[in-house]
Amino acid sequence: IGGGDGGVRAELLTKAGCSPSLVVVRKLRWGTPILAERPMLLVEADPSFYFNAPGADPRLTEIAVAMGDACRLAAYVAFKQLHARKQKELLGMWREGLEESDELARAVHAVNRQGVDEFIKDEPELSKLIYWSHFLLVASILGRFGIVNADGSKAVYAMCSHIRHSCQPNAALVTIQQGFPKGKKVLHVIGLDGIDRGEEITVSAIGEGVLVSPKALRAAHVLATTGLVCTCPHCAEGACTMARDNRITALITELSTALFMQPPTEDSTEEARQCIQELDKSLPFSMLLKAKAKVLLAAARGELVQQTAWQPEETVAASVIQWTGLDSKDQQQILLDTKRLYDTAAKDFECLLGQGAVSVLKRLEASYRPIRDQHKMLLRYVRERDSVQRSGKEFAN
Repeated sequence: IGGGDGGVRAELLTKAGCSPSLVVVRKLRWGTPILAERPMLLVEADPSFYFNAPGADPRLTEIAVAMGDACRLAAYVAFKQLHARKQKELLGMWREGLEESDELARAVHAVNRQGVDEFIKDEPELSKLIYWSHFLLVASILGRFGIVNADGSKAVYAMCSHIRHSCQPNAALVTIQQGFPKGKKVLHVIGLDGIDRGEEITVSAIGEGVLVSPKALRAAHVLATTGLVCTCPHCAEGACTMARDNRITALITELSTALFMQPPTEDSTEEARQCIQELDKSLPFSMLLKAKAKVLLAAARGELVQQTAWQPEETVAASVIQWTGLDSKDQQQILLDTKRLYDTAAKDFECLLGQGAVSVLKRLEASYRPIRDQHKMLLRYVRERDSVQRSGKEFAN
């Protein structure tokens, strides 16, 4: 497979006349980690990191000014710092025939070629300082396969750089913020139905706010972000797409209204539950929007749990908690459903935020603690009640 760390559950699949795609090697369930991969090449956001480094050639800054493009020169310098074997692996990404099968690669290469030719013509003396064949390939590889990280750095990955965009992604790619090496990526399954063996892995190249927008807006953002026209199944259903997009917008509005009703009611929490359930069918993958909605719904149900009545029973149990209109089985089901909301939301945050989910998970744990205590208390009450009932039957017999 190559390019990844241990535990890789995917491989690159190359078909004649097509760019490689990343597919899973066996069926994977929702929440399963697919791979963790370190970058082949990482270029810092600030080019001066390379030009002003100790021992750097002082003419690099002069070349960058004359070239008018410090970023591509910084990428070349970063490439030259790699081990010879790593350099060869990176250059191998620009495989033979790529420009014929990949329109974007062809366009990127053409722009870089033009820039190199013009610089060599205008600056013959400075041009002797760079091996332009490698410069052209590195700039083209970074332009076609580079992934921009949250800190502005840009990196190329042997596997993750081949993952295509989809407006209905089945995986999420997260950068590990701490630890070595910098720029390491982790890929998790976020498709609610998992990913079947041999199925292509896709991620979203646009933010969630755009992802739930109408098709035209999504397409514009995908083109601006990736340079490619979106052809994912979610956008390829013609008139059905417009109707679904409109329904998603309406569902989000209804969900917001139901979740922020104060005080929460059985009707409002049930409406919110149904909205989340329908959103899962229209958008069958983990989303921060839905994860936050689950937390809010769980909190609303927690408030309902607190709306209890202490009522004395004509038994040896003096006072027990009873939810008005519900028996103990219904009470227990509410608590189990609430726990499930917290658990799935926690997994969503973990897959979508990576290390950034740590603080969120701590807050979730604090929010869930009262519900867990209520559940324990209810179970204790049910056991005591059943014990009293069994003792009564034995006495009667």
